[in-house]
Amino acid sequence: MSSHTLVKTAAAGMLLAGLTGCANHLPAEIVNSMDMDRESARQDYSFQVQGVNQRFIDQPSPGFSVIEQESFNVTTYSVNKTLDVYTPYQPLRELYEFPGGIIMTAGGIVLSIADVLPFFGMLPDVMTKDLLANGVSGINPFMNIESQARSEKKMLGTPEREVIDQKIEKIESPLRQFNLTAALDANIASLETDENGLLLVDLLSLMDGDTAPGMLTLSAVNASGEQVSHEFPLTRKLSVRLLQAKQLMAKYQQIDGDKLELPKAVEDLNTLSRWGFEHKVRRLEQQIREKLDSQQRRDFDQQLAQALAG
Repeated sequence: MSSHTLVKTAAAGMLLAGLTGCANHLPAEIVNSMDMDRESARQDYSFQVQGVNQRFIDQPSPGFSVIEQESFNVTTYSVNKTLDVYTPYQPLRELYEFPGGIIMTAGGIVLSIADVLPFFGMLPDVMTKDLLANGVSGINPFMNIESQARSEKKMLGTPEREVIDQKIEKIESPLRQFNLTAALDANIASLETDENGLLLVDLLSLMDGDTAPGMLTLSAVNASGEQVSHEFPLTRKLSVRLLQAKQLMAKYQQIDGDKLELPKAVEDLNTLSRWGFEHKVRRLEQQIREKLDSQQRRDFDQQLAQALAG
């Protein structure tokens, strides 16, 4: 056979090996991991009164912490994945693995025989079984020698998932700049929380009519389209004072400056302040000043100062 024919035969053999070579499979690995699914179960809102009295509203400007409460169904899984570990076939490696395989095969056979008689199985597997297996792989033109450094992994089948824990998780967070509805009996108004999720309600501004209010209702629509409402009854004392404060302030809306009784105006201002309507006192005081002339304004300031000092 000519040298040219030998070269062609060798090339054809290498090409055939490259096309039909197979990976050298290592022992499969089982990898365990934890997985968690969180599914939103319910969204709700909570309106918490700031202060000691949580059952009844006893202040004319109560504050509320508006909180979003979301519940999640949390399921924890143990996931087992079976990985196929193999050394991918590269035909050019056969150029040096084949002669090396011959040497390792011979050495593996000799050491395996020696392990039976002189050493009675005391030689490590790496010198007998592993060396022989690598030698056989080396002389096999369709398989490379096992290599951990070049090994690749791919998942076999579908991961096995086993439920190991199920629980309900609740998360609370303030609702910042959130729109909601406040109703004082039949009178309704739209309000908004501040940047910290706090809401201040001016009950006197919500009043409509000449009857003492009895119930404050805060409501909003959650992400599911459900109406969430909380009712807060007012104390009897606050209900009566709200009505009295409204009537007291109303009489100064139409009265002229020359008909103002300054001592009575000062007394009314102090009464409103004592009842907790300080935010309204400032506004009413300014309205009264605007109706007075310069002399009346000086008298008013003097009487107001004496009242505050006393």
